[in-house]
Amino acid sequence: MNSHEKFEKMLSLEAYHSRDEIPVCPMMLTTVGTIAGMTQKEICENIDNWLTALDKTIARIGHPDALMPTCPGDTIFTMGLPAKKPGVELDDQALYQFIEKPYFDDPSEYKKIYDMGWNNWYFSYMADIQNPKMTMQEVGARYHLVGENLGKSFRYLYQNGIEPEAHAFIYPIYDNLSLIRSMGEFACDMYEDAGPIMDIIHKYQPLDDEQNIQRIKATRGTRVWNAAMRSSAVFASPALFNEYIWPNMKAMILRYYEAGIQTVLHADANWFPMLMHFTEVPRGSMLIELDGAADIFAAYDILQGYQAIRGDVPATMFAYSSPEEVSEYCDKLIAMGMNGGFMLASGCEIPLNAKIENIKAMMDSVKSK
Repeated sequence: MNSHEKFEKMLSLEAYHSRDEIPVCPMMLTTVGTIAGMTQKEICENIDNWLTALDKTIARIGHPDALMPTCPGDTIFTMGLPAKKPGVELDDQALYQFIEKPYFDDPSEYKKIYDMGWNNWYFSYMADIQNPKMTMQEVGARYHLVGENLGKSFRYLYQNGIEPEAHAFIYPIYDNLSLIRSMGEFACDMYEDAGPIMDIIHKYQPLDDEQNIQRIKATRGTRVWNAAMRSSAVFASPALFNEYIWPNMKAMILRYYEAGIQTVLHADANWFPMLMHFTEVPRGSMLIELDGAADIFAAYDILQGYQAIRGDVPATMFAYSSPEEVSEYCDKLIAMGMNGGFMLASGCEIPLNAKIENIKAMMDSVKSK
């Protein structure tokens, strides 16, 4: 089976006949610099440098079946937070850093966002946090470059027989606002008066989704990556999730599904208390990426045959374990996932200090023994 066939079988939730049918996906936006002998500054500067590093990395670790198609420079920009960049505010070899602090101090700003419109307000915010500051027109041009870079990345992946994990990337308004306002302040705002926040979400999230759907369909995409980074149990109690987050998230998943687009939920941190909810949306409407913080074996028991799961070799294992320990853990994951709907992958990003022999151990574990 080629990588596309493996990926499609995983999404179909069919049982595997052998371990070499299981797709493998190392998430390595920044790790490729270390492996290729390039600085973080170089791979963040432009898409061409990053693709060169990616090419050199694949030559060393083996052929992945799927990869994230976003380069780190675009990841820094689209995250929507002030950032320190390698070669600018940081050493050339340093990993980029996000700066989270309250962008506004008065909760009355939510009313301004509602009146101004989410996209208008967000573009103004994005222009203001750049270093140096941008105009709103320059922010639009930068987003256009993100799209062009994705096109280059897709061409590289398809030419090399690698499946992109997703074809577009979204940040729900709820999670964006949590990042912009900062965690503590946003949690207090939700507790004291969630109404103004939910008014924004109820009015503008459907409009945002519809615009994204039209863009994805125009490029014949079928998967959207949902970075709901502030919706896990680390940031939201089950009660808050049930009342405020899940109704909006469910509506988003259904909008994309009804348009023929599957949601790839980037489930960083502990999502275990929320997993049963994903049986409330259509079977096969999601791929859920776990990063090691939730028990993937228990998660698979809950979602087996209903939604696909990706995961979850931890960053610590890549950095500090032996290749034999990585192989042993991957064998356990593979044994679990043979019933279908499983992709072997790193738990989020492979760290800069990962041992290359440990990455190879994960890559090789799906080979028939």
